[in-house]
This record gives sequence, C-alpha cells and structure tokens, in this order.
Amino acid sequence: MNKKMMLAVVLLVSVVTAVFGTDFEERINEKTWLREYFNEVIYRKDRDIILEYQDSFKVRITDYEPLYDETFWYSALFMFWDRIECSRLIDNRNVYKIWMDKASFNYKVNKFNQNLYEIQIEDIRITQRQYEEFLEDGHDMKFALDATEPEYSFYFRFDGDYLYIYLEDGKTLYETYCAYDEAEADALYSAICFNKFDKLYTRFTFPRHADGTCEYETKEETGAKAVRIEGGWYLAAENLRLRKDADISSEIITTMQAGTLVEILSTGKEDTIDGITGDWVKIQVVTTSFDKDDNTIESGTEGWCFGGYLK
Repeated sequence: MNKKMMLAVVLLVSVVTAVFGTDFEERINEKTWLREYFNEVIYRKDRDIILEYQDSFKVRITDYEPLYDETFWYSALFMFWDRIECSRLIDNRNVYKIWMDKASFNYKVNKFNQNLYEIQIEDIRITQRQYEEFLEDGHDMKFALDATEPEYSFYFRFDGDYLYIYLEDGKTLYETYCAYDEAEADALYSAICFNKFDKLYTRFTFPRHADGTCEYETKEETGAKAVRIEGGWYLAAENLRLRKDADISSEIITTMQAGTLVEILSTGKEDTIDGITGDWVKIQVVTTSFDKDDNTIESGTEGWCFGGYLK
C-alpha cells in the first residue's frame, strides 16, 4: 500500500468516528482571521509587504496612482481579502459557506478533537482563469485546478491565535492565518491606510501559540523556554528522533519526518539543545506517518523527543 492510500485509509477511519455539528463557525467568526504575513507588516512597519503577497496590487498601481475615484490600494478594504469567514446556508441547516481569500465554498465540518477539524468542500474545482487570478493574489490553488472529483477535504488546526490549514493529504501546509480581535483589526487597517504604525503597538498584541509563545518576541525579551502542553497536538519542525527515554543518549526508536503530527502524553526533564531550551516530552504519533527513510511509523507509536523541535 503506497503512502497516499495508507493516509487515505487512516483519515477515512477518523472521519467515521468524527463528531458532526461543531463549534467551528463560532471559533472562526468571533475573530478576524488574516494571513500570517500581516504580522510582518506590523513588525517591520512596512505596508508594502502586502504587495509581495498580493501581486494583483502591483498590476493595478503605478507609483501609487489611485485605483479608481481617487482610491489608493492601501486605503481599499479589499486588501483584507486574505481572510477567512463562514456562515450557515439559510435553506440547509447542516451546510455552511466558507470564504477563503476571494473564493467561497459550500462545506460540512467534522471535529476530531478540541483543535482539529475536517472541512469537507462540496466542489473544489476551479477553471484555469480562476487559478491564474488566485495565483495573482498569492494563493497557489493548483490542487483545485487538478481536482478530478468535486469533493475535497481541508484540515484546520487551531493553535492559540494561529490557524493552520492542511491539504487533503493531512500533512501539506497550505496557508497559515492569525486571529485579531475587532479593535486590533481596525487599528491595523488604520495603520496601513496612513502608514503610521507607532500608535498601533498600544492597541495591538502579536498572536500567540497555545503554549503562550510568540514568534515576534526573542528569548532575551521573554526569558521563556519552548513550553509544550500535555494533550496538545504539534508538528515536528524538522526530522526528529523518537527515543526510548528522555535523554539524548537514549536508544533511537525512529526518526520522524518533518511535519509528523504528534500528541504530547506527558512532560519530562528540561534540557537545552542547540541553544533551544525546552522539555523532553513523551508523545504518540497521531496518524500513520513515515520516517526519514520513508518507512512506515504506525499511528499510536510512542516515545520521547525534545519538545523544542515541535511547533
């Protein structure tokens, strides 16, 4: 059985046991979810970063000429196309519509656990012209262009203020979004419009992961180690050794590929490896995965790894 077939079987079994009817819509709509690069806009105080991700703006502007009716790109609300929203279809209580960027799809949702959801799209297929338009706005939807069947599943994983969207294989990261409350979103929009970011910092807090860490704070600023939560789901940030015990000299069980999804069962001793301070954690592999040599790692495989290399 090849990788795709094996993963499909694992996911199919999970879908059968999933719970229908969830809090997904509430979690999406209670915040403003924008693509992760808006953090860079704020951190570097540079609204032109948006142009690096939304190529369509480059086509529409020349030396900051107005788009239409004296409206410049940076004062137009459609700069926030890179967001996610969803709503229930009036004529069907079990079907919702989700807006991802400029595209909208009918979908149903299954919930696997507190932070992992399967979003079942009714029809993902797009035309060549639509694909080119999405690509112009920074979204490579080749998977939708190549789709031969209408149905398609995304996997949404919440991690504090972060939302990771994976493609149907359950492993390929498609896009990352971050949550902002209404006041923060308004302040961000104002800062981009007027190109003044200094006052934004009094009304804005950078997104944090569920473990409390923030990628825009250095260790010197926070004094924090890489904290990982028992019961939390994480990804191997790189190829990561799974050991029999919580020690770098312990017997190696296997080496997980980067992107392997694991659940933390318990926390062990604190350690510092390659300048990263964190805890050793006992984990189990969530879905059937593969080691660095493409050999199978069965779902439920347990062992110890260094938590500093989980994200």
